[in-house]
Amino acid sequence: MLVIVGANGRTGLELIQEAQRRNIEVRAVVRDDRDARNLDAIIDVQHICYANPDHYEQLPPALEGATEIIICVDPRTGGPGTPIYGEESAPNIVRAGKECGAKSIIYLSVMGAFRWSPNSLNRKAFHLDRGVRALDAPWTVFRVSSYIDEIIDGHVRPPDGGRPHKIRPSSRYSPISRRDVAKMVLDYLPTSVPGRQVCVGGPEIISGRDLEAMLVPWRAAGKGRTIYKPLPPGDVSVIPQSTRVTVGMMAKDRLSDFLDPNSEPPEANEPPPVYARPTPGPHPSDKGKDYKVLKPWGETLRRVIHTQLSEDLARLGLANDNIWFDFSKARKKANGRSAKAHEGEFTQLNGVRVVDSNLDIAVHTGAIDFLRDKNAEEFHCWWAGQGIPEPMWRQLDMGVQRRMVASGHWDGDPLIETFRQQNTSK
Repeated sequence: MLVIVGANGRTGLELIQEAQRRNIEVRAVVRDDRDARNLDAIIDVQHICYANPDHYEQLPPALEGATEIIICVDPRTGGPGTPIYGEESAPNIVRAGKECGAKSIIYLSVMGAFRWSPNSLNRKAFHLDRGVRALDAPWTVFRVSSYIDEIIDGHVRPPDGGRPHKIRPSSRYSPISRRDVAKMVLDYLPTSVPGRQVCVGGPEIISGRDLEAMLVPWRAAGKGRTIYKPLPPGDVSVIPQSTRVTVGMMAKDRLSDFLDPNSEPPEANEPPPVYARPTPGPHPSDKGKDYKVLKPWGETLRRVIHTQLSEDLARLGLANDNIWFDFSKARKKANGRSAKAHEGEFTQLNGVRVVDSNLDIAVHTGAIDFLRDKNAEEFHCWWAGQGIPEPMWRQLDMGVQRRMVASGHWDGDPLIETFRQQNTSK
């Protein structure tokens, strides 16, 4: 049986439909039922399984009976600064797949996934790749130059109406459609060689200068900043003949065929990418007032902080509806820590008030502590004084927990001390 993990994304959907055309028995794996909405029209619900790749223990039941696995998880974001999958997700799938007896595992990645890449998504992709390549398992990495729909969304007509990005003149790409990638992967799967990294691209190589000239006549004006990402700069092209030699076929779809919106598939047949979510407005607890201590936050971090502080009120025995946060008396903590996250910067604060909207009185005044772990791209803040919130602690990767213990900042916290004792005694 063929199992596709991350089946609800654009590439996953193409793979399922291509497998069905070939009469291949296929099972779709998504994180939860909210991620299955794109699958409703193309696969029966009995062939859908739910498993979060960030949690290894969920994967073996979903992969049971798999002889071949295709991994479509990627580092695209599910919100401002929040990765859809952590860096252990892809390695978890490969390990679980090997345990379940899969003979071939193909992991779809991108060209340019380097630690030093100027593109943030490619840097995140590098960490996913690194975990896969370190495993003794029947994996093959498919490196794709660039997808045609990424060019359309980021550089021609962003679906959110934002301003399209321009193409760097010094770059080179070989755009390919997800439909062609699906055909290549399924052609290659039966004869895949473990430990190889296969590079694939479209039917033509286009320089950044030529690509920009090609896109200009079709580019929408747009307004404001788009959430859709630009292509990574640099040369991430793949020679068409090399693709043919490697996977036995040449891609047929050309970028020029998709530039005219009248020639594109109907929108209903093209699901939105997982990172295309509307920009949320201010949190209900945010009165929108401007204070000096709030200026470094920026719009995104401001909403994250209000959201997390509001959710943490339950731990203090306080309701989080009909309240707002008053920062008029808030001050930066002396020698307090600072960190950048969610396109802003946060510093520990004292004197933050929780105000009951109905009574217009403060029901709590306190300090704010926070965690920022760059390795795992984690940011959490909470009301100081009652220790680290246990629900937050439980969802952290063990590596993050280890770094919190080593930092010394939370020494004496019950959760930190329990963790330290348990791991010292082993």
